[in-house]
Formats: sequence, structure tokens, C-alpha cells
Amino acid sequence: MNKKYAVVLLLVSFVIALSIFMPARLARFRDNSMMGVVHRENNAISPESFQYSSLSEQERLYIVSMALGNRNILQSDYAAALREKAIRSGRGDTVMSFAYVKNNRGAYGDELDVNQAAEACKTELNEIIGTCTGLKEDRSLQNLNLNPCSGQLYSAVYMLDPQKNVPVWQIEYSTAVPPVPNDNLPFALMEAYVDAETGKLYGFAFRVKELEGENFEPDTLAKAWLERLGITNFKDITDDNPITENASQYKKFATDGMDSTKTVFMVGYYEGVHEVFVRCY
Repeated sequence: MNKKYAVVLLLVSFVIALSIFMPARLARFRDNSMMGVVHRENNAISPESFQYSSLSEQERLYIVSMALGNRNILQSDYAAALREKAIRSGRGDTVMSFAYVKNNRGAYGDELDVNQAAEACKTELNEIIGTCTGLKEDRSLQNLNLNPCSGQLYSAVYMLDPQKNVPVWQIEYSTAVPPVPNDNLPFALMEAYVDAETGKLYGFAFRVKELEGENFEPDTLAKAWLERLGITNFKDITDDNPITENASQYKKFATDGMDSTKTVFMVGYYEGVHEVFVRCY
């Protein structure tokens, strides 16, 4: 009987010893097998982890505006552009805090692909322009043809907080010579910036076959465009802005941006080529 108890006690002791010492020995064995060896692991990082879903339309517009301003800076005007951005933003951020970079991964998840972005562009232009350019009702954008256009996906990123970024489809004409409106193509799209998540426009330019200068109303177009973004407040700052524009008619406006800043945009009309535009910068 004592011999039986001794065997049981020995087995219990052995199990206890294994539970104490074996995990450490197994861990050392695994570590030794991995040390000095390169291991590859496929891990798909979801771009959604970098999205900032709570951005408002005002904030999204501001980020795109500042990022486009960084892209469009000319070296000769660099210092002047930085000063203007600092003055109108009301804080220390400059356009160098923002980046407009090509997004090579393509549309992800619920983001629009290039064809969906083109359709969203047509829808938005119909809503924005159909009633505010002085054109006749039968010349509306219901049958708008976007002419030969190409699209590239970009990301407008706030570099100080990269989670605050906006994917943007840049759609523009893809021919060597800009399209000329005619009876078959009364509207010719030059460029548009389409939010890949919301389908909203953050700027556009198009040419029209017939539009007299007196029929162009910048305030009406600015109001129609901002209302599609859910923004109702904006202010005419044309007289306060020293930078001139070559367009025959234009106005510059400011609306609320991000963190008590302002977004500046321009609405204009080039009479010689009959081109209407809304430009953020």
C-alpha cells in the first residue's frame, strides 16, 4: 500500500515539476530557433485604420484646400504663399503641414472607384450648376458628357495628424488639347476633385459653349456649391485679398475650416474660353 502511495506521489511531483520548468525550457527552445533567422509574415494592414471618420465636411474641405495649395506653390511665390496661408488660417500651420500625394493602392472598402467618382461628379454638377449659370433649362447638365477624362486617386493629408486625411479622385481631361464645347458637347469638363468617400466636389472647372459674362453670378454658384457640402456660411473677401486673377470675372470667398481656421476659395469665369471654375487653394 505504501508502495502505491509512493508511485502516486512520484507522478504528482513529476507533473508539478513539468508545469514549473517545462514552459521556460520550451520558450528558450522557441527563441533559439527564431534568433538569427529572417521571418516573413503577410499582414494586410487595412487603410481603414488610418481613416478619420469624424471629420466634418468643413474640415474635409479645409484639408483638401491646404493640400492643394501645397501642391500648387510656385518656387518664385513660395514665401508669399506661406505668408498668405498663415494670415488667412489664423494659426501657425502653413501649407507645408499638408500633403497631396498619389494614392497607388486604389479605392478601398466603401470608397468610390473611378467610374463611380465620375458618376458622382455628374450628379453634383447637375445639382450645383443647372440653376446658377444663367443657362436655359434645355441646356442643363442632365445629359452631361464628361468627354475623354482620366482619374487618379490622391490623399490629402494633414501631416501633423495623419489620421486626418481625405481620399480624393482627381478627374481631368486626358487629351493633348483641351476639349472645345460644341453642339454635341455643350459642356466640357476640365477638372474636378471628388471625395472618394462622400462623392462631394471640392473644386471643378468646365467649359460651356454659350455663356455671356453678364449671366455669370459668382455668389450664386458659391452658395449652390457649398450647400451641397452642407455649408451655409461664407464671406466675400475679394477686396481684402491682394492676389489677382486673370479671369474676367471672379470673387474670392472664405468659409469656416478646421480649428477656428478659414478655407479660401475662388469662383470665376474665363470669358474668352467660356470656362467656369470653383477653385480651392
